[in-house]
Amino acid sequence: MISTSKTASDRLRRVAGAALAVLRLKAPLLRVYRWRQERKSIKRFPITKPIDRMSVEILSNPEFQHSVNEVANLTLLDTPRLANLWQLCRATDHSGAMLEVGSFRGGGALHLSNACPQRTIIACDSFQSFETIDPVLDYQFHKDQFANTEYEKVANLFSSRGRTGRVFSGFFPASVTGGKLPRISFVHLDVDTYKATAESLGYLLESELMLPRSLIVVDDFLRGTGVDQAVAKVLAEHADWRSFPLFPAQGLLVPRSYLEAAT
Repeated sequence: MISTSKTASDRLRRVAGAALAVLRLKAPLLRVYRWRQERKSIKRFPITKPIDRMSVEILSNPEFQHSVNEVANLTLLDTPRLANLWQLCRATDHSGAMLEVGSFRGGGALHLSNACPQRTIIACDSFQSFETIDPVLDYQFHKDQFANTEYEKVANLFSSRGRTGRVFSGFFPASVTGGKLPRISFVHLDVDTYKATAESLGYLLESELMLPRSLIVVDDFLRGTGVDQAVAKVLAEHADWRSFPLFPAQGLLVPRSYLEAAT
């Protein structure tokens, strides 16, 4: 009996040791896998003609460059997408607040606040990864992604800079129902999945929150994910909104009222 017990204990220790070794290897293996996928993508989709950076006004803007450097470790957004956000949020009604849904570590929201520091910035995130993942529509994402973030750190990004910022924790739009939001004129919607995009966009367009001169930028647009189907579904029910592609992988949603307000 003692021998059998000892054997079982030895087996458990070996199994535990093997499991620990796998966990230790998991992170670097994931990094290698993602690096290989990125290399494959570069080979399959090369940029034959590099971007001509000569005299591109926003690239020579010191405020923009400072903001990009400031948020570099707080967001996965690249320079072209940050440039789109910077310019488009400034083209909306400055009396309205700016909203980011899917803020992760807050870099995108801070970037918007840097572009318009006098405006209210609202950051929304679950702070616990995705609520649901559709294995077909959301195949590029997986459970537990984007969970390494903290409410307090995101809130501190705005309070430490003297900005008017509000942070909501929970799944949007349930996290903000009940009159918690002011009137809004710019939205960065970066929630990645079909369900979250459809529910968030539907709520925004059906509410009275959006001012006439408003714009919405949707991330992961035209990437062959559930985001595309969600945008198409919601806009089919709101004929006064139109979508336009932005390079790279963003969609610009424009209401008819934006054009009417500009005339």
